[in-house]
Amino acid sequence: MITGNSHQQSGERKRHHFVSVTYLNSWAEEAGRLHAYRSDNPTDPLHIRPKEIGFENYYYSQIREDGSRDNDSFEDLFGTVETHWPKVVNSLNAERFDRNCLHYLYAMMTMMRTRVPAARDFQESLMALETRTSFKAFADMGKLPEKMKRYENELDTVEVTIDRQRTLGTMSEDMRRFGDMTRLLGFEILRDDTGTGFLTSDNPVLYFDPSDPGIRHPYIENSRIELFFPLTPVHVLHGATRLRRLGQVPPVRGISDVKKIQKINRHTSRFAYRLAFSKDRAHDQLVERHAATSPVFTARVVRTPKKIDYHIAHKFGARPNLPTFKPENCEDGLYDEDFEF
Repeated sequence: MITGNSHQQSGERKRHHFVSVTYLNSWAEEAGRLHAYRSDNPTDPLHIRPKEIGFENYYYSQIREDGSRDNDSFEDLFGTVETHWPKVVNSLNAERFDRNCLHYLYAMMTMMRTRVPAARDFQESLMALETRTSFKAFADMGKLPEKMKRYENELDTVEVTIDRQRTLGTMSEDMRRFGDMTRLLGFEILRDDTGTGFLTSDNPVLYFDPSDPGIRHPYIENSRIELFFPLTPVHVLHGATRLRRLGQVPPVRGISDVKKIQKINRHTSRFAYRLAFSKDRAHDQLVERHAATSPVFTARVVRTPKKIDYHIAHKFGARPNLPTFKPENCEDGLYDEDFEF
């Protein structure tokens, strides 16, 4: 259990954006506003400035060893990429890319796959499952700690809460795995020549097996992978295993077929988590159609006398309503001796 000073430190930032403001600025109209569709209320989009949406208070805060709260370290880290994003957008518009531009483009893609609520909720759900399964195993062995025995007959139903701060520690490993996956791909930049406009979301990096009919299984990594990441309302980064021949600098390819633009927007809408974003209201029906489901955690647990295997994956389903971690409701600390080790 972690407790500490919950007061904001002088000069530190409270509002932590899980969708980069500088990234969303490309979807803003001349008046500086975009249309934000909330997945829980998609028929009533907000007309709002990018800095006013896509955040939670203290979302990336960490508790220091002395009990004080570090509100800035992750925000500073993300800022090393975000400050360069306007240069990336300028390069997209000019269709000229240098090594630095591509570095920040791929860095933003990595961040927007791993820092977002869709990724952190996935990890939190996995941690909760592992905790529940472990205690069930201890109960079966007769080694459930004394202070936990009152839950012995409720281990399938008792609420398991996870300190969300723990999911911050999984982001570096998520980034490494994602980077390994992208090295299997080649990339191109698709330009919308139809004027339709690309959507984006709070979970804008999506990939799947293109041989999977209807994309029943999101975020599957097989021998064939297809990836999309909206960069602006005019540009989308497209990755695929079949594009590896294209080399290190992604070529730009214009699309004049409206149906192809709509297909990409359909993918983006399906993978959206809490929010979808658009420059106009032309996509109301599409966003509403897919608002009820998102890529979420699913798992199958296989227990044998000697080990526990977790077969984890994503599925399209209702977003989890994860219980809030409250340190004051936690049991006293558990130690090795509590488990009769």
